[in-house]
Amino acid sequence: MASGKLSPRQKMINMMYLVLLALLAMNVSAEILEAFEQIKEKLHTSAQQNKNTNTGQADRMLKAIQEEIGKGKTDNVGLTDTVNYVRQATNDILGIIAFHEDTLEQIAGKDEVTGKIENKGESEKNYQYWMGRGSEENQNDGRGAKAAYQLHQDLDSYIDKLVGVYNAIIPDSTPELRLDATNEYLAKDPEETLDGEAKTWERYTFHNPVVANLALLEALKLDILKKEKQTLDIINTRLGVNTFEVDSVIGDFAAVSEIVPAGLQYEAKLYVTMASSAVTPRFNSGSGAIKQEGPIGRLTINANGGLIPKGKSEAKQSWSATITVPKASGGSEVIPVKGEFTVRRPEIVVTSASVSLLYRKCANEVNIDVPALGDNYNPRFSGNNVEVTTSKSSKKLVRLIPGGGKKASVVVRSLTNGQTVEIGRVDYRVVEPPKPAVNMAVNGRIYNGASMVPKTSRVQVRLEPDADFKAALPNDAKYGIGGIEVLAQLSLGPPTRVNSIPGQKNAVTKPVSVSLGNKVRQSSPGTKVYVRLNDIYRVNFKGQKIVDKRFNEVERTLSLVVK
Repeated sequence: MASGKLSPRQKMINMMYLVLLALLAMNVSAEILEAFEQIKEKLHTSAQQNKNTNTGQADRMLKAIQEEIGKGKTDNVGLTDTVNYVRQATNDILGIIAFHEDTLEQIAGKDEVTGKIENKGESEKNYQYWMGRGSEENQNDGRGAKAAYQLHQDLDSYIDKLVGVYNAIIPDSTPELRLDATNEYLAKDPEETLDGEAKTWERYTFHNPVVANLALLEALKLDILKKEKQTLDIINTRLGVNTFEVDSVIGDFAAVSEIVPAGLQYEAKLYVTMASSAVTPRFNSGSGAIKQEGPIGRLTINANGGLIPKGKSEAKQSWSATITVPKASGGSEVIPVKGEFTVRRPEIVVTSASVSLLYRKCANEVNIDVPALGDNYNPRFSGNNVEVTTSKSSKKLVRLIPGGGKKASVVVRSLTNGQTVEIGRVDYRVVEPPKPAVNMAVNGRIYNGASMVPKTSRVQVRLEPDADFKAALPNDAKYGIGGIEVLAQLSLGPPTRVNSIPGQKNAVTKPVSVSLGNKVRQSSPGTKVYVRLNDIYRVNFKGQKIVDKRFNEVERTLSLVVK
């Protein structure tokens, strides 16, 4: 029974204690408490399976003894009492733990319909139950004076009984194989300390929310049943009874997930609930591929999206397999296993990191996700009429740069479990970025176009990006002017050019100053002056100049009257 490795229960205690240290100063989240309850339920199922296994082995051993007696062989008659002694000791300690579980459920409250613990995070009454109130928790050298201290004694007594049985079976010729009970005790003080202070097993184990303590008690059952199994095994060395009984073997499976996106693989582990290290079952399935892993078979099946009816999002997919196991009496038995899982059509969820539409020749950033795939989402994107660039910081973030045309689409695939599966396509409408506003300011104020202005006025031209577009794509909202001409109505003829301002080398970030020229300054009051922008262009995130041909002559020409 000796082992240098930590038991599952002790590993759980260590893990939960580290988590709880970080949570002592805050409220434990509902998600963490729910996780503890799920752990408790899984451990309870495992403990029940182990108990059934031990009970079956003990029954077969007692049956074998009776068969020997029927044949006149009485060498092992005394082992009947020994097996019953071990079984009774185990039942007694499990009954004690069950009593503690019932008490904790009364403290926390239990929904009689769902079986769920109601006040999962309850800790004060729970701690008082285990350690006592006030000074009681410091009695018995810090072990408390309540249930935890008594449970410690009960566990030590149980191990003493089992070690006594174990050592009695060991032949006198190999005394070195006998066990020291102190090395087998389940209630051992931890090596870990809190702020340098040593902790007793009682305080270390039960300083948790009530639902965590319930999980620990289930883990403790597993340790107890493991000790019982090892004791029954040493007794069985005297009997030589085959501990594998085919008649009680049940084929079962554990699915990695009950819901699988169409195109990916469903995976389940097939096993027999009373497997033996001496027996390796064989697995077979016409529904999918099975990989043998010792006594377990790993079944993978492609989730068939063709089963999903039109207009629906999911469907059930059934599968079957067989497990072939040897019988104790010779030959083999084929055990059928059946199951089903839900095939769900993956939904592509697109959220924009910047804009709601795709702007032509702009760096549109969007998040493309398939929540149904979870951590298995490993996207591969391809585009139609759009350049797709994936981000180095997030696998869901992509940059879409559409070219010509009014539509673009992105095909979403995922590389999962070594296979690339097409998830779907996202269609977009491609539009031109909104035009910037062309404004003229006179002496620092936006000109209204009606009032006369002094001939010596300071005139500026401003290009104002659309506010929403600039906020969404600041690197694409830069504009420039390809030269400015100043014309004046100096006579009865058509306006003549009186000044020219060369085009800018870079996109404007500040207003462009426009000199009206000497001819305007020398003109008579009432002279009408025109400021004509030759070209208006946008500079995108790549530094490319894109002339905006949507501006007509009227939109590119501003006018004022001097006095």
